[in-house]
Amino acid sequence: MDRELYNSAPVIPGSKRVWFLNGCLVRKYHFSQANGIMSVFNINKNQIESCLISDFKRKRLRAYTVKETASLVSRHTKHMYRLMHQGIIPPPMGATENGVRTWGVRAYYSEVEVREIRDIIASRHMGRPRKDGLITNDKTPTVQELTRRLGDGILTYTKKANGDFVPIWNESI
Repeated sequence: MDRELYNSAPVIPGSKRVWFLNGCLVRKYHFSQANGIMSVFNINKNQIESCLISDFKRKRLRAYTVKETASLVSRHTKHMYRLMHQGIIPPPMGATENGVRTWGVRAYYSEVEVREIRDIIASRHMGRPRKDGLITNDKTPTVQELTRRLGDGILTYTKKANGDFVPIWNESI
């Protein structure tokens, strides 16, 4: 994807019903604002757990499907599955008991894993290898661009004389 198109694309907020909490996929089961306690259904352990609302909001991580992750790192979904099959990137956690991916069941990456996948893909060369061994990868977004696309920051660009866009300001929200 072109850098200008990537940076003008909308923020991908992740799933609104499923989150990662302590390494497991959870969804909201019961919410009691007056008591400050909520119950979550732990999908991977197949049980209901209770926690404080403040702890849930502080410790939860957003969940992204493989398609959303592919869009965030500027790759096609088929390319993501190919990288998983080759063992280059880790497989996502399935929304089943024990987190196993199965046919017809969604699988999710946490926002930390999305950043790690971006780092892995950015460290790989694209196209024919160079004779000097250097890595050329212009397609992968920068850390600041990914942060903005995840909705965690604001990124401002300026256009140089030759038409390239360069980030001039980065603010985290």
